[in-house]
Amino acid sequence: MDPVAKNFIRMSVIYFAIAATIGAFFMFSNIHRNQLYHAHTHLMLLGWMSMMIYGVGYHILPRFNGNPVAFPKLAIIHFWVANVALIGFVSTWGISRYGGSKIPEQAFAVLNAIGIFMFVTNMLMSIRKPKED
Repeated sequence: MDPVAKNFIRMSVIYFAIAATIGAFFMFSNIHRNQLYHAHTHLMLLGWMSMMIYGVGYHILPRFNGNPVAFPKLAIIHFWVANVALIGFVSTWGISRYGGSKIPEQAFAVLNAIGIFMFVTNMLMSIRKPKED
């Protein structure tokens, strides 16, 4: 398996475990913090689900059409962009509720969207028609 696909899958299951721990914390405590709900939700959706989709996508989708990943270096950059965006977004969300600026969370949200477009571009180019020999 390609190292980028493995790294996405590794991070996916790590985010899954963290999000599950936060979810279990809610079940056994009377503490209901909006920041933790937000972190739990985004770690599940952008961490567990999206990272798993990226990892499986990078591994399987190009092979369906007999092509390699179109831009392997973009996949590596995408890995870092997606992880920085998720961690940054989860850790800065809600700052504006306490008198801070929304700019950090907005910047990380935009960075996440950039990562998604990196994946989309790489996949669309990877599943293109195979070259004729």
